[in-house]
Amino acid sequence: MKARILSMFVVGVLGSGLGTAYSADPIAEKEANPTINERVTRDTIMGTLTRKEGTLMRKKGEYYYIRDDAGKVQKIHVDKSTKLDKVMTGDLVKAYVTEQGHTTTLQRDN
Repeated sequence: MKARILSMFVVGVLGSGLGTAYSADPIAEKEANPTINERVTRDTIMGTLTRKEGTLMRKKGEYYYIRDDAGKVQKIHVDKSTKLDKVMTGDLVKAYVTEQGHTTTLQRDN
């Protein structure tokens, strides 16, 4: 009887642990979130990502082009220091940009 209760307890504990292990959203863990300081002190560019140019393997980084709601295309600089969501051409994005044109955070804008 004790063995049966113990085995039911073990199955219950393992079963509940497995359910939580697979319920986490893997994309949510990789989201780029701007700091409060970035939100207050940086320019924000919102729009549709139209293209990427360059490669992150270069020290100089790469450039992303964002078309805003007015149809104006803005070029932003992204490098290894940029907090970056996984974005693709056609995604709605939000970029926090310094006065020098460097992007501190680029995230999908849902």
